[in-house]
Order: sequence, then C-alpha cells, then structure tokens
Amino acid sequence: MEGRRAETISAVDGSRKTVSDQMLLEMPGMDWYVAELYTARVRFGLWDELLALPAPSAKLQGLTCGYFFGRAAAQAATGHVDEARKTLGDLQQLAANAAPDAAAGQNSLKDVLAIAILIVQAKIAESEHRAKEEIEFLRQAVAAEDRLAYDEPKDWFFPTRHLLGAALLRQGNAREAEGIFRDELKQNPGNGWSLFGLSAALNALGRASDAAAVEKEFRSAWKRSDVALTAPAL
Repeated sequence: MEGRRAETISAVDGSRKTVSDQMLLEMPGMDWYVAELYTARVRFGLWDELLALPAPSAKLQGLTCGYFFGRAAAQAATGHVDEARKTLGDLQQLAANAAPDAAAGQNSLKDVLAIAILIVQAKIAESEHRAKEEIEFLRQAVAAEDRLAYDEPKDWFFPTRHLLGAALLRQGNAREAEGIFRDELKQNPGNGWSLFGLSAALNALGRASDAAAVEKEFRSAWKRSDVALTAPAL
C-alpha cells in the first residue's frame, strides 16, 4: 500500500525460499499465501519477471493456481492474448477440479480463484480493447472479493477496486472512479494506490482544490515508495 516494491518482492521471495514444498504439503491451504510470489509481481506490473518464473510443483494446487494467474495476467498485459487464453484455461480447469474444502487461508480456493479468473478475463478484454466487457469482469471481481471471509493478511493480495477504478479512469468515467476509490479507502485508509486514483479522478472532474488535498495525502503515503505511479493499477 506504500509502493515499496523492492521490499515487497524481497519478502515474497524470501517466504518462498524459507517454506519448502514438503512443509506446504503438510499444511493444506498455506501454499496460497506463498502464491504472493506471483500476485506481488502482478501488483507491480513485473510482467517479464512473471513470464520467466518456473512452474511450481503440481502437487501444490494453490501455488500452481497463483502461477497460472500471474502468467496469464503477464501474457495478456504484454499482448500475448492467445497464450493468455491458454493459461487462463489451465487456471479454470484447476479451479473446476478443486475440492470444495480446498483452502486458501480462511477462504476456499474456489472463491479466491473466482477473482483471479475474472481479473485475467478483464486483462484479456483490455488487451483487445473490449472496454465494456473489461469493466463488467472487474465489477464481478470486486463483488467476489467483497464476499470473501475476513482474514489477515487478506486472502486476496491487493484490492480489485484499484483495477476497476483505473479502467473507469481510462474510459473517462471519473465520477464512478471517484466512488470506487473512496470505497476502497474506507477499507484501507491511507492506501497510496487509491489516493493516487482518487486524486486523478478529482482532477478529471475539475475539482482541483479537492485533488490537491488528496495529492498531499498521497505524497505522505508514498514517501517510502520506490515506484513512480502513472495509474492506480499497473
């Protein structure tokens, strides 16, 4: 939430190195947390890194799902839509075959994968300039995230509202984007990504004074960041 990319990537990579496959196999549902190895890179738009990562053991279902999610998102973001569709198909098959009691933290694996699938579908739609479908997929993803049971850290790594708000801004719907970012900030006060999006939305609406006040909050939230934002989602 503070845009500390290097520290985030170091943490998720360290987690993966520390927790062996055997340990994860003995703790059902915990491999989804280690999947932050992939979701963190999606958060920061590290597409080349995602495409270079090797696949994990197929025995680790949650981790493999995270791998497919990250890979499909990267393929879609870099314009490799056919490959993204194939990887999405792999992810959908794993989700369909997951046992009802397969866990992802305090939620079911099926429930968190519903969000992952919708985000990939949205990214494919964005790559193909199908704006209306992109927005609809992201609305569904936000609703699916809102249905998750509480866990700390959250079982979905970063807010889907960032993606929806960014898409609405790209498509000129700053008014709805403002509401999306305000809703997200109620859940995560001081979140720099949302503050950046809210400021952009307010500027687009011609509310320069309000935007300047939010921009000040953003600068405070982002003071330890190593990322220069151009959008509220990469």
